[in-house]
Amino acid sequence: MKAFELRRFNEPLIETSRPIPVPGPGEVCVQVQACGICGSDLFLQKGGFGTPLPIIPGHEAAGQIHAIGPGVSEWQVGDQVALYYISTPPADPWAKVGYPNRSPDLRRMGVDVDGAFADFVLRPVEALIKPPRPVPPPVLAVLTDAVGTPLHALKRIARIQAGESVAILGIGGIGSAAIGVAKAFGATVIAIARSEAKRALARALGADEVASPEDHGIVERLRAVTAGYGPQVVLQCTGASEQDAFAVQIAAPGARVVLVGVSTDPFSLKATDLIWRELSVMGSRGFLPADIQDAIELYLSGALDVSHLVKDVRPLQQVNAALDDLSRARVLRTVLTPHEP
Repeated sequence: MKAFELRRFNEPLIETSRPIPVPGPGEVCVQVQACGICGSDLFLQKGGFGTPLPIIPGHEAAGQIHAIGPGVSEWQVGDQVALYYISTPPADPWAKVGYPNRSPDLRRMGVDVDGAFADFVLRPVEALIKPPRPVPPPVLAVLTDAVGTPLHALKRIARIQAGESVAILGIGGIGSAAIGVAKAFGATVIAIARSEAKRALARALGADEVASPEDHGIVERLRAVTAGYGPQVVLQCTGASEQDAFAVQIAAPGARVVLVGVSTDPFSLKATDLIWRELSVMGSRGFLPADIQDAIELYLSGALDVSHLVKDVRPLQQVNAALDDLSRARVLRTVLTPHEP
């Protein structure tokens, strides 16, 4: 099969030929039909995960089952599947309670084990999610990470309620998807982005208010559009640590500040920033299989539009150009298609 490997950090991926993986007990081999590219792939390429090399990246994927390993009875060759990127050891205590993303022993597709920038990928059956009816492969791919990540942050971490106000910082792939998810949950959405083009996109996606973090009097303005107190949920989707501090600054008393964007830089925070307003600052890591199921249901019900995330669909051979475009903010997301859907 054709695959693209990361062999050295800060260098382009290299096309290679690998044997088609043979599934073992409890595994399936999936023919990749679509795989999205996101900021985590750039973080990986720069060495941010400290991944042993070489590795085949790709974690936001969908396809159809090509081969089934011993002991697998509930799946059939040809089934369409979305892929969950995390696997854990048997009897893992975090997976047992429904949160494999918290396990210290997790293994990530495209980071710790070979991923979906390839014709085929090997996954355990626990990582398969079957849509109730067919979904276009590029759409199914972005419903995993691009939609599953903000859905997890809003539903399971922030525990958002209908009627609450939500400020979303950073309108990239994750932040733009968060707008639709928050609206589907009945929230009032304030989208905050430096770029006028991103603010226009946010308006088109249904944001009730848009702003720039650099606007004069931004904190007072946000209070003015949220009954005088600030947003009740703040979703920080950028990779900039100064925006972590800004997220805390703008939050209403009792608000939940959820950090989604990955940064390794520290930011300054005083205990009184949290105590006087009884703020909660929480991290949200990726998503769960249940989040993918919820995302699929929202899409199939018509409550969620992801067309802006699948405008740039390219063949796998253009992976390096796609990574470069994402690093230069020319695209929100690119979806690679090793095979024609």
